[in-house]
Amino acid sequence: MFRKLADWLDHRTGCRKIMDAMLLEHIPGGAKWRYVWGSTLAFVFVIQVVTGVLLMTAYSPGDSTAWGSVYFIQYEMDFGWLIRGLHHFGSQTMVVLLGIHMLQVVIAGAHLPPREINWWIGLALMGIVLGLSLTGYLLPWDQKGFFATQVATNILGSMPGIGSFLQKVVVGGPVYGNHTLTHFYSLHVGILPPLMIVLLVAHVAIFRRHGITTPYGDGERPGTPAPVAGVFWPDQAFRDLIVCLLIFGVMLGLVVFGGQGHKIDSPAAQGGDEAGLYERAARAGKEGLGANLDAPADPLTEGYPARPEWYFLSLFQLLKYFEGEQFLIGAVVIPNAVLVVLLLLPLFGYGRMRPFGHILGVLLVVCLLVSVSLLTVLALADDSPTPYPLGLGGGTEKAKDLHQKFAAAEAEAERAVQLAAQGIPEEGGRYLLRDDPLTRGPKLFETNCATCHAFSTDAGRTGVVTSHQIEVKHKASDLADFATEKWIRGLLNNPAATTYFGNTKLEGMKNWRAKVDKNREKWKKNDGPEAAGKKIAEEEADFDTIAKWLADQSKPKNKRATELEVKGRDLFAETCATCHTFKGEGGKNAPDLTDYGSQQWIRGMIINPSDPSRYGKKNEMTSFHGEGLGSDLLIGEFLDLQENKEAKANLKELNAGDREIIIRWLTRDYRVVFGGQGVVP
Repeated sequence: MFRKLADWLDHRTGCRKIMDAMLLEHIPGGAKWRYVWGSTLAFVFVIQVVTGVLLMTAYSPGDSTAWGSVYFIQYEMDFGWLIRGLHHFGSQTMVVLLGIHMLQVVIAGAHLPPREINWWIGLALMGIVLGLSLTGYLLPWDQKGFFATQVATNILGSMPGIGSFLQKVVVGGPVYGNHTLTHFYSLHVGILPPLMIVLLVAHVAIFRRHGITTPYGDGERPGTPAPVAGVFWPDQAFRDLIVCLLIFGVMLGLVVFGGQGHKIDSPAAQGGDEAGLYERAARAGKEGLGANLDAPADPLTEGYPARPEWYFLSLFQLLKYFEGEQFLIGAVVIPNAVLVVLLLLPLFGYGRMRPFGHILGVLLVVCLLVSVSLLTVLALADDSPTPYPLGLGGGTEKAKDLHQKFAAAEAEAERAVQLAAQGIPEEGGRYLLRDDPLTRGPKLFETNCATCHAFSTDAGRTGVVTSHQIEVKHKASDLADFATEKWIRGLLNNPAATTYFGNTKLEGMKNWRAKVDKNREKWKKNDGPEAAGKKIAEEEADFDTIAKWLADQSKPKNKRATELEVKGRDLFAETCATCHTFKGEGGKNAPDLTDYGSQQWIRGMIINPSDPSRYGKKNEMTSFHGEGLGSDLLIGEFLDLQENKEAKANLKELNAGDREIIIRWLTRDYRVVFGGQGVVP
């Protein structure tokens, strides 16, 4: 039945002749392992096409959507981590195989006449592969791709004459943005792959016309013996298959064990212990498998340590040796001179020059590959915080500083992935870190608050900000642990300390503490040391309770400890109510302690510290006020700022989003601030 079906299909299409033409290729000298490299390149290219088409089904090429779509592929799409990982490492594998194939070609003399046109087509294919690598690097729209692409396109723009024009065409204008991404996407998907397929077909067709190159041209020159003939199928095909499978195994190993991805810490995001085997395998990107995804591209980032992918590091290193006016030598002259020499190589193989052309080709390609490898190693050594062997470099202060920048960029990438698991703003992934309290909070604090306030320790926090300690000769209190039990207890113990109100004009708390100390001296004098000691211990215990109760006020009302409420209110009435107000009861000479330390309380303090419910006329703090203040973010008593002439005169602009970031950072609420609200409730 199958034979009849095959006969019927062959009668209609001639498929047997097509298969014979493809598989029954004559191989002079028989099958060889050294002939596999062209087939492996074609095999990896097919993987790139298949995985690329699958990635296109979920990728969205826009500056506000690209990073989020890649995040979805990596962490949410079933086996997206595997598809993207194969595509990522496949591009690098093609570059390696290109070098091996080029070396194998010149060793065999396959670049010499009559195969010179095929050599030139091969060079064009190499250029397309490098172009695909360059354009694909930008598509995730992350920091690495964004800034590395700027470096590459700036080199293009440095070319004399048409350089700036070509750069604008590629970039899509004078600014890197959405047009840049769509231009690169069009090149990567719509132009370079079809062009590569056409050239690949021509490459194979011309190769089949002249056949495999035998040593020294046997059988091609008069008087040389014809080699023993072999057939592609099945001997050579078997060798090609084995090597292709080995290469695929290496690629798969890099995807699974390369460890380039970021883990998502949240068990809920990973699916928890209830996730089945299929789901854990399908979403293994959440466990760190697959290709790396850097933080979303943000043009406002300063000092990002831009580096190209490893296969472009040699050119990057070459540019270091040609600075100033000599820049064009490294950027344009040398690369183009190498390309011209490679194009001219076949011309040295005509007639009696063939042996010379053969040796010259081997020497030039070996020198080229060695030079590229050496420059790549030197580039890696220069960036290493520790010295490389043989004095190749590394260990310099510049390298150590760069290593710190790499670590900071990696920490931000890790943070971006964790935040994206909770949701990505519609405006784009870059707002994840722009509006992230943990990442941006200390920077905004340093800009707006550190003129007066200190932030000396940060031991209780984790993440990007752990090493960010703000220390100034402060005029106001240290806010590192503001409104915590520890901070309040220290305030009650010594309000005159410079970490609290020691450098301010506020005398209320200082006088209160002086009164406490004076009473204790009286107890010691009138009641004796033992009785006084008991009274002091009881008072200290009361202060401990007040600190716990007051620190509890910063929490949401439904999370406050009910057992502290009654005792804390009673102690407040006995100790603090002479000056402070709590829920409408108490004095009017000191800040209202209702919801003390909460985001609502801090928000009011920032907007109008001169309000009677804060420090009133004794206030020395600047008011921070700006546009976009939604009524849902404010407390009613602070809406009269515009009526308060004194407060209005002492006003500093601070937009609502930045203010909320500072507030959330101070209160350890690390949800993204987006439009005044977090991405998630």
